[in-house]
Amino acid sequence: METRHAVLALVALVTVVMTVRAVVAGLDGDFGTVGRQVGVGGIVLAFGVALYRNWESVG
Repeated sequence: METRHAVLALVALVTVVMTVRAVVAGLDGDFGTVGRQVGVGGIVLAFGVALYRNWESVG
């Protein structure tokens, strides 16, 4: 597996975990945690996708 694909897979895994945590917190009524998980998960996803798309210029 090429390194950039491994990075994208890791970013996707982290995003899925944070989404699950947000759903569980939402069902529990903890909307502060939902906001944190969505915010940080969005940042991680955006950074990972940008890194994947610009892999050749970064490295």
